[in-house]
Amino acid sequence: MSISRIQLIYLFAILSLIMLFSLIYGVYKLYNYQQINQQVQLLSQGEYVDSASLDLSSVEVLLAYAALQNKLGLFDEAVEIYSHAERLANQQQLTHIYYNLGNLYLTEAIVQAEKTAVDQAVAMADSAKSFYRSALTTEPNFWNAKFNFEAAQRLSRDLPLGAVTISEEEPESSTELWSAMPGFPVGLP
Repeated sequence: MSISRIQLIYLFAILSLIMLFSLIYGVYKLYNYQQINQQVQLLSQGEYVDSASLDLSSVEVLLAYAALQNKLGLFDEAVEIYSHAERLANQQQLTHIYYNLGNLYLTEAIVQAEKTAVDQAVAMADSAKSFYRSALTTEPNFWNAKFNFEAAQRLSRDLPLGAVTISEEEPESSTELWSAMPGFPVGLP
């Protein structure tokens, strides 16, 4: 069995077309990555950017835009953008989205606790715990999420119930040996 000259030319032409299409696709992907990097760099400068000038179909751009909204103190907008990114994200990105949402809610819970808005602070802390649980469900060894989950638990546990009275004396610090984190403690006697 031998290949004729015409069959060899057709084979070479088909291979050349496949190589050309793969090269065009690679250049197109590179161009898209460069556009995403430029938009993320623009957002990382810390100045307000109008969403109309951004490609909000990319999860990376959405995450950077949500981080900018958080930095600018726009809590509701940041939560909305993270929620939109959640629908487009892969498993690893979801872990970081849940972690960042937990951080947003925990920060807001601390702000509300300092304003002595106990009910709102507890609700925010509970939402933060829920997001940290989701992050830990997708990646169980995510230490930062574990630590912040513990902080959210302590915050909601230590907030007073009912009417708040502000006194000049500092309350005594907790003398509990074990944390409120479920599971077996490690490291203490």
